[in-house]
Amino acid sequence: MSAVCYDVAAVNSIAKIHQELDLARPDLIILGGGFSERPPVDICAELVRDPRCADVPIMMLVPPDSRLAALQAGATAALDPDVDDQILMARVRGLLRETEMPQAAPMGMAEPAAAFVHEVRPLIALVADSHARALRWRQMLAERMNCRFEIRDPDEALGSVTSGRTADLYLISGDIRAKGDGLRLLSELRSRQGSRDAGFVIAIAPDRSDLAAIALDLGAGDVLFESLGGAEGADAAAMSLQMLLQRKSRSDKRRAEVQRHMVWAMTDPLTGLYNRRYALPKLGEIVRDALIANHAFAVIAIDLDHFKSINDSHGHSAGDVVLVEIAGRLKAALPSTGMVARMGGEEFLAVLEHCSEAEAQDTAEALRRAIQVRPVALPGLCGGGQVRVTASVGMAVVQPSEEGGWPEQRAQVALERADRALLAAKAAGRNRVMRSQPDWAA
Repeated sequence: MSAVCYDVAAVNSIAKIHQELDLARPDLIILGGGFSERPPVDICAELVRDPRCADVPIMMLVPPDSRLAALQAGATAALDPDVDDQILMARVRGLLRETEMPQAAPMGMAEPAAAFVHEVRPLIALVADSHARALRWRQMLAERMNCRFEIRDPDEALGSVTSGRTADLYLISGDIRAKGDGLRLLSELRSRQGSRDAGFVIAIAPDRSDLAAIALDLGAGDVLFESLGGAEGADAAAMSLQMLLQRKSRSDKRRAEVQRHMVWAMTDPLTGLYNRRYALPKLGEIVRDALIANHAFAVIAIDLDHFKSINDSHGHSAGDVVLVEIAGRLKAALPSTGMVARMGGEEFLAVLEHCSEAEAQDTAEALRRAIQVRPVALPGLCGGGQVRVTASVGMAVVQPSEEGGWPEQRAQVALERADRALLAAKAAGRNRVMRSQPDWAA
């Protein structure tokens, strides 16, 4: 382990294990025999319950007849003590890859998820070298796992991903129709958007142990013999698959939580539009792309007219209703290639990529008309009725030939030009579009 640049702490007693845990949280625990105090399976169970080891994978090196006991004790993986070094290192790399997944930052006041949500039984796809073997797998596993099973050939396994029928876990023969084609199927499924996050197990013949390390490095969570250990080892095989399903479920929840936090970070919570924090860096990216492609872009600043009077007359809840409605109208009226954001209060920003001055003018007018096209209906809680809403719009079209600095500087100048045009629209009577000229930025 040290020879391949892992930072390793080797201990030979339970007391020393606890000393190391007090010093630092490990990324992986490899637990073998040789402890005089207690059996290693009992030590594993104790470590699983230790808060210092929360989410730390534990790999146990135990004889085959102790594999089920190790998994039942909470071990993430169980290997033979005489495992080949190449397979051992491949399994280590696989477990460490899983721990490198982004973790969602804990949010204050969080509550545990409700327990009454109905969960669909996991789906396991069986891709074997023969239909008879797939039937045996299904019979052995169905007796031990509360899962759905589907027998698929390689083409069906790939086609189901395209049709949205992705399995939660794939059990694949290492050699299906030709030598090693099960690994090619694994690699293909791992590369596809719909199936890359599934669990994978490769089943190999006793004389094909050379496939094990390759399968683990390609992303398999486990490698089993194609007999699944027979009647004696079926319980351990089912336990291994069940643990992979549990790890997939935890990973799916972490990814969903991270995705939610990303959305929250760049989204205005009231209107659902992008917020200022996202819009300004995105504008810089659009400017940079425009410079590279040598095309123009447009910045459109939008401010609702007399918005304060809506809050004063109908209350802030009515103002929120208006903002949500107007945000929806702006999003619907903007071309799909454009970006619209709420910059704060009643101020909105739209950005158009690769557009002419005429196209930008037409879009700005379309946004203004979308706002005033019909009054906004207020709900009964806000007093009911309707309010008429208009907006002043300032537009700046930036040509690639115009002088400027870095993309961020050009973005700032474009924003200033659009803001100046917006002020001009308000000064001219509101509810109109004004276009800036390059010299206004001076």
